[in-house]
Amino acid sequence: MSSSGTIPSGAAERGFVLATTLLATTLLTVMLAAAFLLVSAEQRTTDNSFSTARALALAQAGLQNYFSQNRGLADTSTYDSMHVTLSSGYADVVATQVRPGGASIGSPLALWVVRSTGVVTSRVLAGQVQGTRTVAQFAQLNTGLFPARAALVALNGVRITGPSGSNHPVSGHDLGSISPCVSPGGSAADTFAISYAGGAVYTYTTQNASPAPTGYPTGLEPPYPSWSDLYDSTHIDWPSLVSGNFIPDYIIPPAPWPPYSNNYLVGFIPGDATIPSGQRRGVLVITGDATVISGTHWDGIILVGGRLTVSPPDASFRIHGMIVTGLNRTLGQIVPPDTLARGGTMVQWTWCYTQSSINSLSNLVPLNNGWADTWSTY
Repeated sequence: MSSSGTIPSGAAERGFVLATTLLATTLLTVMLAAAFLLVSAEQRTTDNSFSTARALALAQAGLQNYFSQNRGLADTSTYDSMHVTLSSGYADVVATQVRPGGASIGSPLALWVVRSTGVVTSRVLAGQVQGTRTVAQFAQLNTGLFPARAALVALNGVRITGPSGSNHPVSGHDLGSISPCVSPGGSAADTFAISYAGGAVYTYTTQNASPAPTGYPTGLEPPYPSWSDLYDSTHIDWPSLVSGNFIPDYIIPPAPWPPYSNNYLVGFIPGDATIPSGQRRGVLVITGDATVISGTHWDGIILVGGRLTVSPPDASFRIHGMIVTGLNRTLGQIVPPDTLARGGTMVQWTWCYTQSSINSLSNLVPLNNGWADTWSTY
C-alpha cells in the first residue's frame, strides 16, 4: 500500500521525456539555423569571389579594348577616357599622363597610366554589393612621326598640263582653320606645294609655266638628288607596310567606303583604287594607282604606291591635306609620273587636316611588366 505523498513512477517518466524532447528540439533547431547561416555565408563568399573575378575580367577587357582603338592622342594631350559596355557589366577607362614627353629622366616619350574599372551589373541578392575591380597599365605615347613637307610629294615625278593662265592644281598655302583645329596661320602653317626628285624622268614638268605653284618659302621645293633621297625624307617604311606590318581601321574590300565623319580613320586598299565622289577624311593607303573622279573630296593624307590619275583629265576634285605618290619605286617597280591639269583640279595643303591625320597615327604602347591589379580606386 503506497503513501499519499509518493509520486507515481509513470508521471515521473512522462516529465523527463518532455524535458528531453524540448531540449533535443531546441538543439536541433539551433543546429539547423547554424547550418543555414553557414550555407548562406558560404554562398555569399562564393558569389563575392565570382563577382570579383568577373569584375577583373571586365576591367581587363576594357583595358584591352582601349589599347585596341586609335584614340588619336597628340603630344599636348594629358587626359583621355572612354566607357566600354560589355556583357554582364561595363568598364570605365581613364588614361592620364604622368610624365610629359622630353623629360630629362628615362625615355623621351610621354609616360601614361591607363586605369580600367570593371563593374558587374548582374542581379544580386539584397544587401550584396556589385563586384568592382580596377587594373592599371603603364604605357608610352608613340607619336606619329610623319614629316608634312609638301602638299604633293611625288617620288615618281609630276606633269602639269593645261592652258596658261588657269590656276595651278597644287597649292602649298594653308586652307585655314578647320573646327575644332586652329591653324597657326600664315607662313607658320604653309609649306611647299610640290616635292620631287631631279633627273630626266622622275621630275617636275609643266606644259605652261604660268602661273607657278605657290607655297612657303616657294611653291617648288628644290629638287632632291634622287628619288631615294626624297623617299628617305618621308620617313615611310613602305616595304614593311605593304608586307603586312600595318593594322588599318578598315580594308576595302570587304569593307565599304566609309561615310564622312569626325573620326580620322586609317584605311587600306590593296591594289588600284578609284576614290568615289563625296567627302571623307583620315589616312588612306593605296598600294596601286589612285584615280580621282569629279566630286572626289578627301581631307587628310593619302599614300599611293603607284601614280595619281584623274578621270576625266579635267575632273574637279579636292584633296585637302597632302598626298605622297610613287612609293612602289621602293619595291623596284617603274611608276609613271602623276598627271594633273590646270583648272578644276586641286591638291590643297591643309595644316589642320594633315596634323589631325598624323595625330590619328599616335597610339599608347603598353610597357612590359607595367600591369597592376592593386591600383587604388580612391
